[in-house]
Amino acid sequence: MDSSIISQLPFPAFISKRGIIFCTNDSFRSIIKESEGEPIELVFDNLEEHETYTLARFKDKRMLFLTEQEHPYVYYIGTENSHFSDLEKQVTELENLNRELDSIIDNSYDGIYITDNEGITLKTNTAIERLTGIPKEYYIGKNVDRLVNRGILRDSVTKKVLKQRKTVSVVQDNFEGKETLITGSPIYNKKGDIEKVITNIRDLSELNKLIFELNSVQKKNAEYAKELEQLKGYSNSGIIIESEAMKELYETASRIANFDATVLILGETGVGKDVLARFIYSKSKRASNGDFIKINCGAIPQELIESELFGYEGGAFTGANRNGKPGMFELADDGVLFLDEVGELPLKTQVKLLQVIQDNTIQRVGATKHKKVNVRIIAATNRNLLQMVTNHEFREDLFYRLNVIPFSIPPLRERRDDILPLIQFFLNRTNIKYNLDKYLKSDLKNSLYELNWKGNVREMANLIERIVLTTSERAISHDHLPAEYKKKSSTPQVQSLKEAVENTERSVLEDAYLKYNSTYEISRILNTSQPTIVRKLKKYQIGT
Repeated sequence: MDSSIISQLPFPAFISKRGIIFCTNDSFRSIIKESEGEPIELVFDNLEEHETYTLARFKDKRMLFLTEQEHPYVYYIGTENSHFSDLEKQVTELENLNRELDSIIDNSYDGIYITDNEGITLKTNTAIERLTGIPKEYYIGKNVDRLVNRGILRDSVTKKVLKQRKTVSVVQDNFEGKETLITGSPIYNKKGDIEKVITNIRDLSELNKLIFELNSVQKKNAEYAKELEQLKGYSNSGIIIESEAMKELYETASRIANFDATVLILGETGVGKDVLARFIYSKSKRASNGDFIKINCGAIPQELIESELFGYEGGAFTGANRNGKPGMFELADDGVLFLDEVGELPLKTQVKLLQVIQDNTIQRVGATKHKKVNVRIIAATNRNLLQMVTNHEFREDLFYRLNVIPFSIPPLRERRDDILPLIQFFLNRTNIKYNLDKYLKSDLKNSLYELNWKGNVREMANLIERIVLTTSERAISHDHLPAEYKKKSSTPQVQSLKEAVENTERSVLEDAYLKYNSTYEISRILNTSQPTIVRKLKKYQIGT
C-alpha cells in the first residue's frame, strides 16, 4: 500500500512512520489540520491501540481506524462515528450503576450471599463478617457444600432453593451463637431456569433484645400494666406488623380513616379483623366524637338481633323493658358500629340494615317514628359473601353497600414475616402478665415459623400463653409443644454429629446455669474445669 492510495480515500486515513504522522488525506485534514510531522499521541486527545485497530478521540469526535503495518510504516484507515461516544457513555453509566449496586449491597445491615446455580459463591457483603466472624473474601469462588463440610456453614439454604425451586426460610443459630433468619430466593433467567440464588441473613438476637427491652420499659408503666391485666386476646393488644402486605394494608386504612364510606373487612378467623376495625376508628375524627360499638351478628339469636341493632320501645314485646332500650346504632351515634360476622345476619334484618345505610335513620321495634343517626359502619366476615349472594343467602344490594372500601387480610401463613415478631410479642406479653422470665429456643421458633396457623393470630396468642404457663423450664423448646402441634411441624432434618454434640452441650449448660449459682459449682457438677465452663458459656451466649 502506498501514499497515493491513502490520498484517494473518501474517509479519514493517514500513514505514520515510527509514531510520527507521515502522510494524510483530505478527509483526515478536514478534521485535524496541521498534523503531519506530529507524534500521534500528541495529535489525539486519547488513543487506544490494539493489534488490528485503534480507537481515537479528537476533541468531541470519536474515530475508529483499521491498521496495517509495513515496517517502518503503519497505515490507518478509519471513520468518524458518534455511535462510539454513545457506547462509551453507556459503558460509563453501567460502571457507575455497578458501583452503586455494589455499595448498596456492601452497606446492607443484613448479610447478603449470592451464588450461581451450582452453589458457587459469587458475592457477599461486609455484614457477613459481623454475622459469621469470617472475612467475606474467604467465601468467593467456594461451593456451599464445601463450606458446610468444613463447618463454616451449619446448613445450606441455597441447596434447598435449588431443589425446591422456591423461596426458603429457616431460623438457626450460627457458629457465633447468633440466632438468624436465613431466606434464600431464586433468580430465574428468560428460560425459567434458576440462574442465581440470593440469600439474606438477618440477625434476630438484636431484634429480640430490643423487643424485650421495650416490653421491660412498658412493664414499669403502672397505667399500662393495669391495662394489660384487663387484656384478653389479640384484638386489644396492639398492632405488630412486619410483612409488606400488612404494612400496605394498614397504610391504606390510615388514609381512608377520616372518610365515612362503609368498610368491609374479609379474612379467616383470627387474622385480626377486629384489630383493623379499631385501628380505623382510632385514626378517625370519630374517635373523639363517639364510641366504637361492636356487635357479633352470629352470636345473637335471630329473634333478638333486630332489637339489639335498632332498639325497642317500652312494651314492644313480652319481657321488654317498659322504658324501652336504645340499640347499637343509637349507642354508636357519631362513632363507629362494627358488625362482626355480618354474613350471619338473617335476610329480614338485612333489609332494615340496607335502609339505615341509605337513609341514615333507624326505627325502634314497636316505634312509629324514625330517628336520625350519624354512624359509620365497618363490617367483617370470614365467609364468601359473593357466593352467598349467588346462593340467595345475602342481599346483593346490601353487599355492594357494604363493599365500598374492601380490605382482605391475608392469613398468617401467607405473611410469614409477621410470625417471629408476633411470637416474640406474645411471649413478652405473657411474661409480663404473669411475672415470668421465659424464652423460646431456636428449634421451637423454627417449628412455630413453619406451622400453617389455621387459627391465625388468635391461635398463636393462645398457644404461646399455653406453653409458657404449662412448661416448668425457663427455656422452652420444640419438645414442649403440645402433641397436636408436633404433628403439624415439618420432620426435622438429620443433624451432623458436630451439630448434635453442640446442641446437647448447649442444653446441658443452659440447665446447669439456671440451677447452680456459680461457674465453679457448674464445673464441679459437670466434672470439668471452671475456665472451660466460662469459655463454653461465652460461646453459646448463656447468661449474657
